Amino acid sequence: MGTTTEFVFGGFLFGVFTAYWAQTTHRNPWLWLFFGWFLPPVAGVLLLLKNSARPAPRNLDARGRDDLIAVRKDIP
Repeated sequence: MGTTTEFVFGGFLFGVFTAYWAQTTHRNPWLWLFFGWFLPPVAGVLLLLKNSARPAPRNLDARGRDDLIAVRKDIP
């Protein structure tokens, strides 16, 4: 194989990786596939920067998590 073929194939594999990563973080996988294919290092760094932002912590009261509910009537 020539170096051009290896570069194109490696870029495509990195594009598939970024597309999968984007899909799991609810982003457009097609956009990241092509972006990761043609500019692999730039796409990787941008995806890392976009995913570094963490959501604000939820305010929990004394009962604990606010997203859980009891389904039985005898559980407070």
